[in-house]
Amino acid sequence: TRRHSTSLVDESDVFGRQNEIEELIDHLLSKDASEKSPAVVPIVGMGGVGKTTLGKAAYNDEKVQSHFNLTAWFCVSEPYDAFRITKGLLQQIGSLQVDDNLNQLQVKLKESLKGKRFLIVLDDMWNENYNEWDDLWNVFVQGGIGSKIIVTTRKESVALMMQTEQISMDTFSIDDSWSLFKRHAFENMDPMEHPELEEVGKQIVAKCKGLPLALKTLTGMLRSKSELKGGDVF
Repeated sequence: TRRHSTSLVDESDVFGRQNEIEELIDHLLSKDASEKSPAVVPIVGMGGVGKTTLGKAAYNDEKVQSHFNLTAWFCVSEPYDAFRITKGLLQQIGSLQVDDNLNQLQVKLKESLKGKRFLIVLDDMWNENYNEWDDLWNVFVQGGIGSKIIVTTRKESVALMMQTEQISMDTFSIDDSWSLFKRHAFENMDPMEHPELEEVGKQIVAKCKGLPLALKTLTGMLRSKSELKGGDVF
């Protein structure tokens, strides 16, 4: 099943990743003339670790948005479809009329990006076919100096194919996991006043193994059940 994502970010999800966010923003704002343009920044990590959230946090940063002439976000996912990607990016940057021919679409996108400093996010990339990546890359090569492409992927092989330095994301520590869980589960409550809930919560945190998406999903399920039962928390 094809996954979908948008560039909209929930500020409450951007948690425990400030160092990675600052590192990514610094990279996006750098204008190293010796750097290959556009520079590709792969973000690599297991499913649910927060790659898309990291990309969103940097993409929506005010300094980043004002730095680039054009920005576009596209969820690639599976199966890889060059036509869908090209058409989607064209629509993102404001092209209202799109063709049904891949060659014409790619020529149009290349012309639209030519000389512009752009930021493009290709979220959830699985395809490790170098020839297909090279074909897509050729659409971007005439962008202005300082153009960047963020690629999020679970696959180390995809990042290696791009032959550039990557950002590798680890799972949360127990402390960060517990803080995130408290934020979603307890809201304005003090967990110290509910020791029985705190104990259940810490068991859940341990089971989620530092994956923020798992923590958020499970907490949401627990809250839904408690609301159905008329409970305060779970």
